[in-house]
Amino acid sequence: MTVYRKISLLMLAVFLLIYLLGALFYIQQARHDVQRELDGVAGLAQSLESPDGLPESVVSGMRHLTPAGDTGTEVSRDVPAWFSALIAREFHRPVVNGWQVDPADEVEEIWEGFLLVSGAYAIGTCLCFLALFVMVRRGMRTLASLSEAMGAISAGQLTSRLPRQQEQELDSLICRFNSMAEALQSEQQTVSRLLNELLRLQDREREHIARVLHDDLGQYLTGIRAQARSLLYDPGLNDRQKKQASDLAENCETIQRHFRHLLQDLHPLVMEQLGLGSAIRHLTEQWQQLSGLECRLAMDDRLPEFTGEQQTHLYRFLQEALNNVSRHANASCATLAVALNATELSIEVRDDGVGNDCLPDNAGLGVRSMRERARCLGGEVKFFSRMGEGTRIRLAVPLSRLCPIPGSIV
Repeated sequence: MTVYRKISLLMLAVFLLIYLLGALFYIQQARHDVQRELDGVAGLAQSLESPDGLPESVVSGMRHLTPAGDTGTEVSRDVPAWFSALIAREFHRPVVNGWQVDPADEVEEIWEGFLLVSGAYAIGTCLCFLALFVMVRRGMRTLASLSEAMGAISAGQLTSRLPRQQEQELDSLICRFNSMAEALQSEQQTVSRLLNELLRLQDREREHIARVLHDDLGQYLTGIRAQARSLLYDPGLNDRQKKQASDLAENCETIQRHFRHLLQDLHPLVMEQLGLGSAIRHLTEQWQQLSGLECRLAMDDRLPEFTGEQQTHLYRFLQEALNNVSRHANASCATLAVALNATELSIEVRDDGVGNDCLPDNAGLGVRSMRERARCLGGEVKFFSRMGEGTRIRLAVPLSRLCPIPGSIV
């Protein structure tokens, strides 16, 4: 039940109670007035002659007095019988000097007054309910706006604000909501800055570790492998020792192969050397080798120019999306599409896996990092997934946020 209905029913009960109490007091007062009027009329009848000795016009014009035995003067048919009985049923109607005391005229006047008072009360009640409706509707309109704004806040639109209100109570509520929204927006901005800085620091540390490993450990592995290969041609070694040297060289080659995959995960050097397009192609090839799944790549040859940070965010976004496919989708094939139109760069990753009806509500750290990288790119990421129908991830980045040099090619 709505608040308006509850208030209306409560007010209706109060008005009915007041009306019944007023009617009770009115009837009691009317009975007292009728009794007093009848006593006065009885005294008047004693001073009058018998109705037989008076002209007919005088007899018919008498109020509250009728000739004894005359049944032609009943209570007006406009007065309900129950009301007449309620007012005058207990009164004694004496016969005085040939006149019978009759309260019919007085009861009719009381009934007319009762109708006027009831009508005025009904009009006042309707006006009160009309004023209540107007005020409650205005308040409910404000509450509905507040509910919509809170829904927008829960959906992440922290810029929602409500206008001030004239009513003090509603204005106080609106001010508190706006203050809460501003605080949440400020906290979100702070968290976003911290996450952005964390991602930057993470990428810099990955780049630093990759370079150190490539320049130091990679050189050592290459040297060990070369020395092991040279031992194969040493005439002073027997066959057993040469077999050990050959195994050592093969092990070094295996370590180097995994080492290159590790360096690619830490920091894709191919992106610095050949650009983002080549890095994406290399990412899909490497993902197919490691996951054993098919990846179909459809990418425009022309891509907008990115800053180094934007390239890293986009590459990590695609890397996380493909890793989620291999880890959680239970898919046999993935599709990666990178398309450029006049207004935006569109990226879509799709798989034919099991899907998830709760995505992205039950998102883990990987999906959160994808959202944050999309925000850093100035774009919007959407997740579409249904059980048994696979998952589709779409990233749309406006070119105005990406292209410091429009028309440049990566």
